[in-house]
Amino acid sequence: MLELFYDLIFVYAISRITMMIHHPIDGSLPPRIYVEFIIVVIFVLQIWLYQTVYINRFGTSRAVDTVGLLISMFAAIYLANNINTEWRLTFHAFNLSVALTTINLIFQYLLGSSTHFKRDHDLQGFIIALDLEFILLVTGLIIGYQYGIYLCVAGGLIGFLMPLVMYRMFRPEQVNFPHLVERLSLIIIITFGETLVNITHYFKGAIYSPLAIVIFLGVAALFGVYTLLVERFLNHHQHTRGFIAMYTHVVMIISLLSITAGIIYMADEEVSRLFLSCFVASNLIVFYLCLWLYSFYNRRHLRFNGRDLRAIAIVLLLGSLGIILCRENNLSLMSAFALTNVVEFGLLEWKLQRKKPSKEPHNNYSSHN
Repeated sequence: MLELFYDLIFVYAISRITMMIHHPIDGSLPPRIYVEFIIVVIFVLQIWLYQTVYINRFGTSRAVDTVGLLISMFAAIYLANNINTEWRLTFHAFNLSVALTTINLIFQYLLGSSTHFKRDHDLQGFIIALDLEFILLVTGLIIGYQYGIYLCVAGGLIGFLMPLVMYRMFRPEQVNFPHLVERLSLIIIITFGETLVNITHYFKGAIYSPLAIVIFLGVAALFGVYTLLVERFLNHHQHTRGFIAMYTHVVMIISLLSITAGIIYMADEEVSRLFLSCFVASNLIVFYLCLWLYSFYNRRHLRFNGRDLRAIAIVLLLGSLGIILCRENNLSLMSAFALTNVVEFGLLEWKLQRKKPSKEPHNNYSSHN
């Protein structure tokens, strides 16, 4: 229950992140703002992931777990409240929140693990990454915004990417994969919830509005594709480090929030239609690419073969082309978006119907991901 309470903070954080790219400038989204948006997503989600990984590997609902999670919640509220594109104005508050969360996570990992630091390579890896992030954050805060911002950004990126560098230090058998899948699915549900909130302004007037119907159908079908993969295709009982799962979900959230922004842009007549259509289509491709990578964890008899991938890719490319060609009309653009996701859902459902389950071991991928 406390984990779910903690997640509520990130409902607010994700809504604040989406606001960073709500408003296009001169008909498009400036690259600088989009890069800032991606960096903030990484900052916020790497904090969420470190907390999730701690609970997944070491958490047992002891006092140290409860107190640590409450401190992270407190800091996360300040973190979320200081998300914007004017980094100079919230530099200290935002990065102090990240620093507080980081040092809290360090103590959680040190005090909450049941094994000794020198004997647990997983623990060593996470502590090294968090220590480097904390040092860069504090140094950046001391230096000040003009130059310190680069150190703070570097700290967040190092905290996010360092586990990949130390990949082989981590042991698959320490990961509770069903719990990890559940937690990652929850953050995706939160992100889809943000999408639904932001498309509500299209649901006005007649309840049978064609545009509202195709927007809803497109979002629902995309959620259906993700849900079908997670609930029916994945082997939830396997030994794995879970790295592919975690990193693909960060990119999926970036792409899903970008698609959400694209749907919002449709109501702005000053937005370049070419930019809008390419923005939606490219992020849809990225989302499906991440789903394909996530399918690495599929059950043995439901792994995607070459024919499956070709079918998925052809539908996606044709759908993306349709989005771009139909860019001048919102209904046509969203119809292409919705049709793409409905057909992709149909392809997955068809594969389920023609494949029969077979007995498989629980640790198929213990040394590869």
